[in-house]
Amino acid sequence: MIGERIKEIRTELGLTARDLAEKANVTPGYISQIERDLIRPSMNVLMKIADVLGVPVAGLFSQEESQERVVVIPRDGRTKIKFADVHVEYEFLTPFGRNRDRSSQMEVVHYTLKPHEWGSSKIMLHPESAECSVVLSGTLEYHVGDDVYTVVEGGCIYQPPNTPHQLYNPGDTVMDAIAVVSPAYF
Repeated sequence: MIGERIKEIRTELGLTARDLAEKANVTPGYISQIERDLIRPSMNVLMKIADVLGVPVAGLFSQEESQERVVVIPRDGRTKIKFADVHVEYEFLTPFGRNRDRSSQMEVVHYTLKPHEWGSSKIMLHPESAECSVVLSGTLEYHVGDDVYTVVEGGCIYQPPNTPHQLYNPGDTVMDAIAVVSPAYF
């Protein structure tokens, strides 16, 4: 499904698979495999592809064209995203489309992290997006450089744009949180 969306947006922009591959710093064969849904790309690759295509990462999963209306999303109708290289499961609570104007968007994301697990082995970075998370249950550690910020149930953490970080669940139970990201990052 994501491969079809990437191909659709790429074609709308008049880009060849080779153009997209060069700009995303991957091989044309890799783009071909993604577009045919033969492989699940990493979050880093999806972020590069989304940037080249001028859409938030979530826009690669969406069929919606516009957010200029009231939208009710039933619990079982939420978009869920799981990346190959990230241990966090994301569930979008806000609608999203392929709107290329990221400055007018925000995202509210529900996410979970299993006990004693890192969100990713790689450092995450949102260059133009601030993020605020509230922990609904469990414990979440934000690792920012040498600093560790521990957030327990009911607590919040805000991070400004361009803050390299890693998430870790030090507890024995699943950590459950909601994040608001603005402007849209995914």
